[in-house]
Amino acid sequence: MALILFASCNRVVLVVEEIPGNTPAGDAIYLAGNFNMWSPGEERYQMELGQDSHYYYSLPIGFGDLEYKFTRGNWGMVEKGLCGEEIEDRSLYVEKDDTIFHRIESWSDLNPINCPRCVLLIDLLPTNTPEDDIIAIASDLNSWDPDYPSIAKRTKEGRFYIEIDRPDGINTIEYKVTRGNMSSAEADEYGQEIPNRSLTFGTTDTLKISVASWIDLPLEHPDRVTLVIDELPSITPKNEAIYLSSKLNFWSSGDRKYQFTKNRKNQWVLSFPRKKMILDYKITRNGWHTVEVDKNGYDITNRQINLEYADTIYIQVERWKDQEEIGDNNVTLILNNLPENTPKEANIYIAGAFSDWNPGRLRYLFKQDSTGFYYVNIPRRKGEFEFKITRGTWESLALDEYGSELPVLRYNYSDFDTLIIKPKLGHWQDQEKLSGNRVVSLVLKSVPENTFKEDKIYLAPDFNGWNPEDEELVFQAQEDGTYRINIPYQGSTMSYKITKGGWARVEKDSLGKDIENRVLHFGFSDIVYIDVASWGD
Repeated sequence: MALILFASCNRVVLVVEEIPGNTPAGDAIYLAGNFNMWSPGEERYQMELGQDSHYYYSLPIGFGDLEYKFTRGNWGMVEKGLCGEEIEDRSLYVEKDDTIFHRIESWSDLNPINCPRCVLLIDLLPTNTPEDDIIAIASDLNSWDPDYPSIAKRTKEGRFYIEIDRPDGINTIEYKVTRGNMSSAEADEYGQEIPNRSLTFGTTDTLKISVASWIDLPLEHPDRVTLVIDELPSITPKNEAIYLSSKLNFWSSGDRKYQFTKNRKNQWVLSFPRKKMILDYKITRNGWHTVEVDKNGYDITNRQINLEYADTIYIQVERWKDQEEIGDNNVTLILNNLPENTPKEANIYIAGAFSDWNPGRLRYLFKQDSTGFYYVNIPRRKGEFEFKITRGTWESLALDEYGSELPVLRYNYSDFDTLIIKPKLGHWQDQEKLSGNRVVSLVLKSVPENTFKEDKIYLAPDFNGWNPEDEELVFQAQEDGTYRINIPYQGSTMSYKITKGGWARVEKDSLGKDIENRVLHFGFSDIVYIDVASWGD
């Protein structure tokens, strides 16, 4: 078609040799002017696309004064200037054959892409912006220190705008809106520091932005809840994302919509709309194998907050699940009392499942610190552990002050790092025993409140075949509210329990659970005091 146009005689050829790079592929280009009543999309004035990617239209000479513009079919898609501004009608006097070349710089319906400047229009400012403060941008063009050309002017409507000229060789700049310096820079809707904004020249002639808040001023409407992680495990991998997992995102462990970001204080921050609900949640590093756990590596219960009333919640993450081998995996047990007649230089041991109940394993020998306390470290495991104290053999087991065996002491590994063993050690089983009196008095110092005066309380020992209601072994009520029974020595030890008659009414612990048999070693005391916590019925 182009060859035909150039070969025609007495013709004027209009050529469009360059169009904006963002012109939609396949769009037709039309002529509209005084020769066709300014019709913007008349078919007979559609330009032909040549093999060289130029657009051509041939006019016969003799038209005289010609005024025209190029369109893509209607006035909403008419050509504009380099920065999207209105341009005057093109004009041409046609009296002889000629070829006229044109460049279309932008379209009215598309952003200018080659504009050497950009107008930054600040469409919205926080209502608490001080009226007398200047509004300016800090950018890499002014070394992040706003200069005079960076100060915003006002439109007739009172909105702030800044004209930014494109420097030679620069395509993109980074910037922030400030009230004069970076200490009063813009912030996000939660009052937290935002990443630098980016402006690429040539994509638009006017860029509209809104400022949500200022970093140095309080929020206008704290209608969001903010979670702040101000402490993470020291071995948290650098540059790894931190996520909130909750029913807000169906317990997804790596939802980018709920990813924490760092603020200027090096804290991890996440905000979301306030809701009328109780929120259960946990913190992860993208995957449940990286979920937070307690300092000992054990799973924790869900964290919980009331979103209706919470504003800012501070969180400390102690450890990650995929780092179970990191940290202190020992539990320290401390003895702060020993029987008065403990032999000098005696070796004190702890025996439990962790030592296969060996009463004298060297690994579990207590050491004495500078304060005189005895301590021992045992390896941390999961669940509960039980133990007793000895001097190396079961014949030298620690007893209480009355000569009764202490119950097996039971604790959970995850509850502590250091435990002071509180039950008082009164005797060692192998110590010299009392002589003379061959009777021991058992005194019930306290009984459950639901024990009635008419109730009989029995001793159920091993020496009577564990009879729970032996009429020869009934405790006698005393004027001081206690109950007493005298028992002749029965060899070296006696195992027993207290009942109200029958095993269905045997003593229990404070939670109503079964207790171990009590054990009395005769000869250490002529009186033993007992507390009964509850009854089986």
